[in-house]
Amino acid sequence: MTATHVEERGAVDPRIARSRAKLMAAAREILVEGGASALTVDAVADRSGVAKSTLYRHWPSRAALVIDVFRTVMPVTDAVDDSLPFEAALRAHVRSVATSFADTEWTRMLPALFSLRQEFPEIEELILADRREHLESFAALLDLGTAQGSLPAGLDPDVVVAALVGPSFMLALIGDLDRSLEAADYVVDRFLTSYGGPRPTDV
Repeated sequence: MTATHVEERGAVDPRIARSRAKLMAAAREILVEGGASALTVDAVADRSGVAKSTLYRHWPSRAALVIDVFRTVMPVTDAVDDSLPFEAALRAHVRSVATSFADTEWTRMLPALFSLRQEFPEIEELILADRREHLESFAALLDLGTAQGSLPAGLDPDVVVAALVGPSFMLALIGDLDRSLEAADYVVDRFLTSYGGPRPTDV
């Protein structure tokens, strides 16, 4: 039985957990410092102080390691709270997305992510899965807004996601993380106003 299978069943040997954590930390550091080309099995083993044979017990290949690294740092946002009034639910969710994009480890990994997505189709799948989750969340929000009479029916979730999340993602790309929540509030204000909602707050 592999270490991964043992971990999935919850019976984790502390030594296995420690070696895996060291290897993952080393892989993330190498990606940030040297980019995609620097992330080799030898480099990760050397940086972590963990033997290559142990690395291969966790991941059968470099590709499996790369995918796991990005899987662990993909932004996580809160689920839509449909018990809230639409405006409150929308503001809370857009702020949650903005906060997840402003995670420093994630933003430092973005250049490597864009570089490696061509080499590893699994990374593209991770990105698409993340996008689908955002679309589903915003589709639920649009349905809530329509049901509560705040939005017209038929708004395209793709367009709404681009409008409401795009500015925060752009700030993450350029490293201007301190303004993520400000941008989130700004675009929500304008979005709501365009459909007859509250007047924008001063930002």
